[in-house]
Amino acid sequence: MTAPVDDRPRLLMVMPYRQFVRKAQAEGFWVGAIWDPRLESPEYLDDVRALADVFVTADFGDEELLRRTIREVAEEHRASVIYHIGREETMAAAYEVAEELHIEVNPAEAVRLLTDKHAMRDLLAARGLSPVSFEAVATRREVPDAVRRIGRPAVVKPTALAGSRGVFLWQEEADLAVWTALVEQYGYDGPFLVEEYLRGPEYSVETLSRDGEHRIVGITEKLLGAPPLFVEVGHVHPAPLPPERRRAVEDLTTELLTACGYRFGPAHTEVIWTEAGPRVVESQARLGGDRIPRLIELATGLDIEQAIFAGLAGTPAGPAAATATAVVRFFAFPPGHVDEIRGLDTVAGLGYVDELNLRPSPGDTVAEVRDSKSRHGHVIVAGATAEQARDRVAEVLAAIELVIDGTPVRADGRAGVLGTPV
Repeated sequence: MTAPVDDRPRLLMVMPYRQFVRKAQAEGFWVGAIWDPRLESPEYLDDVRALADVFVTADFGDEELLRRTIREVAEEHRASVIYHIGREETMAAAYEVAEELHIEVNPAEAVRLLTDKHAMRDLLAARGLSPVSFEAVATRREVPDAVRRIGRPAVVKPTALAGSRGVFLWQEEADLAVWTALVEQYGYDGPFLVEEYLRGPEYSVETLSRDGEHRIVGITEKLLGAPPLFVEVGHVHPAPLPPERRRAVEDLTTELLTACGYRFGPAHTEVIWTEAGPRVVESQARLGGDRIPRLIELATGLDIEQAIFAGLAGTPAGPAAATATAVVRFFAFPPGHVDEIRGLDTVAGLGYVDELNLRPSPGDTVAEVRDSKSRHGHVIVAGATAEQARDRVAEVLAAIELVIDGTPVRADGRAGVLGTPV
């Protein structure tokens, strides 16, 4: 008996999350997956393996091995497209192989410009877009002199780390010791960007590109924690922006993507509104993290993840206007031993809570939050208006309380009352 012919377009993905595999297959793709087993739990990767048509592992820390693996799997399984919208560190290598095999959806150079913070700053400066004073240095020991030249306060960014890891506002000479301890925790020695401190509210612009045309899906307001680390404590979608400011932010974003030569897929571009207008912080050739895709879906009805693969299959999604406001807030409790957790039953009874993820359990020891990966969980709610959504988040944060080393602390940061359940 002759086996059925599988004539699906063959999509080879590097680091595809399991929902990407499902949604690509729903659009008619055969999906191959390449993963580094150190980057997710064995249970998670077992799920990806069960979903994918082909599953291969490789050490992403060995760039030449990764390139060879992508090339060999693509050739063996006759891949028609190589695609990567996972973490930025390995994107450029994947797209260079795709370009070599003539099965790319983006020029490798476009992806490099979006994933390399220094290259993006150089491009913006050369085009006269979003002027920001900056200096690139190769090693940790060169940073203090660069800070003095840029002028304090200055933002120091490790250019090879993602997820806000190691981003630091250097405000005074004494910050040298605090900053040094921070980067030593990551075992990171360089390179770095030192930039002027941009003051103002921060937003992220979520876009979908196809054939070099950039569609604005929406703008998200970023809720930032205190300096010097600015770890994000939440997001609001859509951002409450006056029309003229919204247009300026959108125009700057599309100019950046066009300048980079970006052709297809999602981009997540961070912008600060300063006294001099919008300034690009950075951009990535992927979806926004921090559950932003879920906020978009709650606010507009658009499944932006599905829309990527629909566009790749030739059926791009139409416009989706916001009809609600969605908010995610992240939990950040003080470090210490968790004696007790209160309020979860109360929150479970709130019908408007879309997601609730509290990582600590009684008996755990929670660490200090120093980047987006170390936050203690999140809650997502939606409301008919921005005010209603914010009120609902406030109710959840007031209801959840952890007793840490004998001291009750509510999720909104206020002190609780020992012995009195919330």
